Order: sequence, then structure tokens, then C-alpha cells
Amino acid sequence: MDALSDILKLIRLKSSVYFRKDFASPWGMEMGKSPFAQFHLVVRGHCYLHTDDMKDPMDLYAGDIVVFPNGIAHWLADNPESKKIPGIKVVEAHKNNELLFEGEKPGTTLICGHFEFDKDFEHPFLQSLPELIHITDTERRQLSWLETATNVIMQEADSDEPGSEVVVNRLAEVLFIQILRVYIVQSKINSGYLAALKDKHIHNALSLIHHDPQNSWTLESIARTIGMSRSAFAARFKQLTGNTPMNYLANWRMNIAKDIIKDQHLSLIEVAEKVGYSSEASFNRAFKKQFRLNPGAMRRALQSS
Repeated sequence: MDALSDILKLIRLKSSVYFRKDFASPWGMEMGKSPFAQFHLVVRGHCYLHTDDMKDPMDLYAGDIVVFPNGIAHWLADNPESKKIPGIKVVEAHKNNELLFEGEKPGTTLICGHFEFDKDFEHPFLQSLPELIHITDTERRQLSWLETATNVIMQEADSDEPGSEVVVNRLAEVLFIQILRVYIVQSKINSGYLAALKDKHIHNALSLIHHDPQNSWTLESIARTIGMSRSAFAARFKQLTGNTPMNYLANWRMNIAKDIIKDQHLSLIEVAEKVGYSSEASFNRAFKKQFRLNPGAMRRALQSS
């Protein structure tokens, strides 16, 4: 498993597709800031997209995909001057089979939804995600696996077959992962966690830490394993991730520990051993330093929630 897969497993990625909907002109939707990563897939037609950071609206065409990883406010419309209805009202109208946009002109077909993560997961990956990812139809068609995923989502979203809702939501999760892969490979980022995932040596170091957190890693042993000098590795890791290798290791161990505490009925000393601590006392101190609760208190809080 690679470093990105490890992270995606821990953030507990889930998706929810709201609707596949035909909008007749004039139409407009306004989405306020959301705790979720929202997305829109243009199935047919053309529309405009705008965020507060844009001077002018962006054109979106059939096949385009936009994702807002941090849930920033935005609107979509057939025309910048069209009235925008709050997105929540559009979703409610869809659930109630009500028509909001009943113009006579051929409109735009959209698939809209969101991705959500474990909000308690503290990791620089989430902090490094951009405000907007835009995959054009041309880019999508050049990547056969991305085109296949979007085409199946389009088909299933319009299907009444048993289980279609589950299929669409699961495929949307795959779509998000594939979009992230495209962004990481094609973007020109040279700093931050996403840049670290692109760097061969640092990615290998992250994979070592993720796969074997209980190992007694040292700066020297990681550097030696990935084929770098100690000083060059430490400098490069800090430059890209904003953290030292040993601090990153400690934080990753605590995130793993928290995940185990959530899902497994292991004793705390067993949890400690799984993340490289032979002493429950030292594990408790490290855990409380990161989460401001000791492991026992965290388990009780999770069980009562």
C-alpha cells in the first residue's frame, strides 16, 4: 500500500451523491461554505461556476468535474445574472419531486454530491488540499480509467436498478481518489504534503513510516533505507512536509492508535505496542500531547458518542 492509500484509509472517506438533475434555463444554485468536500459533474450542456476568489465566472462544459476539497462557498448557473437558489433547497426539492427550474430552453444536466472525511483526523494531507480542483472533459477523456468511472456514475445515477444508490456512492469515492491522483501528478506544486507524495525518496519514507509504525525507526535508519544521507533526508522531508521525520512518525503513530481505539477492543497496552511503545505510560503521554485526552478518556468519549 502506498502513502496516499494509507491516509485515505484513516480519513474514512465517504461520499453522498445528491442527485442527477436536468436544469432548464434560467437556473442557478448557491452553495454556502460546507464542512464537506463538494463536487459537481456536468453531464450535459454548459454552465458557469464562481467562487469569491474568482474575478470572472468559469465556464464548465459537458464532461467537466469540479471538486471543492475544503467546501468553499460557490455558485453554479446557466447565466451569471440568473437567480441563485440555496443548494439545500434544490436538494430538498429533488427529494420531494418538486420542479424548481421550469424554463423552456434546453438546460444543463448535473450530478452533485459531497465527500466527507473524519473531522478528527489531524494530518497535513488535509491541510494541503487546494480550494478547487477542475478536471476538464479533455483531461478526463485522456485518462481512460477516469472516463470509465465517470461514465458508469452517469449511467448508474440515472438507473432504477436495485442498489444503484450504493453503487453511485461507492464509485464517487473512487472518483475522488482518481481526481486526487490526477491533481498530484499534473499540478506544479513544489512544497507541502502533496509535493512530498510526488517526491520519490520522501514518498518512500512516508510509506515506511505508515506501513511499520511499531518499528524502532531513527532518522538514520529511514535515510539509509530510502538511499539518502541523514542530513539530506532531514532537510528534504522538513522542506516538503513542514515537519521533521521523527515528529511526523510520532503523529502518525497517534493517529493509528486513535483509529485502533475506535474500532478494536484491545487493551491500551496492546494498542501502545502496535504503534511502537513498550511502556503504557509513555504511550499515554504521547497520546495526550497530541489529542489533549489520554487514551482511556478518548475511548470513553468515543463509546458515548
